[in-house]
Amino acid sequence: MGLCGCLLSTFSLSEQFRYKRRVYAQNLIDDKQFAKLHTKANLKKFMDYVQLHSTDKVARLLDKGLDPNFHDPDSGECPLSLAAQLDNATDLLKVLRNGGAHLDFRTRDGLTAVHCATRQRNAGALTTLLDLGASPDYKDSRGLTPLYHSALGGGDALCCELLLHDHAQLGTTDENGWQEIHQACRFGHVQHLEHLLFYGANMGAQNASGNTALHICALYNQESCARVLLFRGANKDVRNYNSQTAFQVAIIAGNFELAEVIKTHKDSDVVPFRETPSYAKRRRLAGPSGLASPRPLQRSASDINLKGDQPAASPGPTLRSLPHQLLLQRLQEEKDRDRDGEQENDISGPSAGRGGHSKISPGARSGNFTVPSPAASSSL
Repeated sequence: MGLCGCLLSTFSLSEQFRYKRRVYAQNLIDDKQFAKLHTKANLKKFMDYVQLHSTDKVARLLDKGLDPNFHDPDSGECPLSLAAQLDNATDLLKVLRNGGAHLDFRTRDGLTAVHCATRQRNAGALTTLLDLGASPDYKDSRGLTPLYHSALGGGDALCCELLLHDHAQLGTTDENGWQEIHQACRFGHVQHLEHLLFYGANMGAQNASGNTALHICALYNQESCARVLLFRGANKDVRNYNSQTAFQVAIIAGNFELAEVIKTHKDSDVVPFRETPSYAKRRRLAGPSGLASPRPLQRSASDINLKGDQPAASPGPTLRSLPHQLLLQRLQEEKDRDRDGEQENDISGPSAGRGGHSKISPGARSGNFTVPSPAASSSL
């Protein structure tokens, strides 16, 4: 048994998979002070301060050492998820983040603050969370991303566009194989569908029944979405697992006008996107808001399934996963190794110099350094 196995064996299974909590690296407060600070009354008061936008009072309790990563016993919300649903909560979110709130801490229902802001269609809070380094690809207890919730819930499509602009991953599927594009067509969210297609959603994706987005439009009589799909090049001849085309599904469902639209569509009517989508650039270590670095915290490793099998596509969390001084130290070590390699090439002669390779990747030379993910950096 390796070192990791020995360490894990000292904890019960329930302890290994508990929510991440704040760990005090220094004994700044004793156990009695900690217990006194985290009474039910104090935690309820803290949630009330968040609800009332009392940023100064929230900051005061955080400075005393209160851990903002907890669940309200009544609502199941955590402070960050509650703040993400409030209007004009930019300063409040920053105070909570700098006070130790984990961006991926989930409510009792399994939702992160990014999910909550998206479901509430709170574009301001969503922008702030992404700027603070939150990933657009956090997954809830069902494995669904904020983008999936946006396509499902509809409303103002700005949150959908913000997530896609921040490299949100497309193609998340639920237990029935439905993707974002299926949900947008099911409920007739035309603007969401346009954004999804513009950023590369697969129009031919099939759910567990083999239905494409066009089949879903035909079944639920969503003519506007069907026209968008056909206009952008959807294949109307794809058959589901019952060997039915979208035209046949529309006939069976009694949606004859939509069936006629599908039948009369020609390939010459297709107009593909001529522009390319724009994406958020790699975030700087110190943003324009001039945020102070959060107080140093140690974090236990997350269950990898909480963020999905794939690494977060957004570059923000990786840049913020290491403290600034440690990041500079890593970069200096890379430069030193590169300098040593060049000296070895000079000693070994021209032939070795031509065959040698720099240990710094092209991305690192241009300033795009690869930094471990938050889960990988938890042991640092």
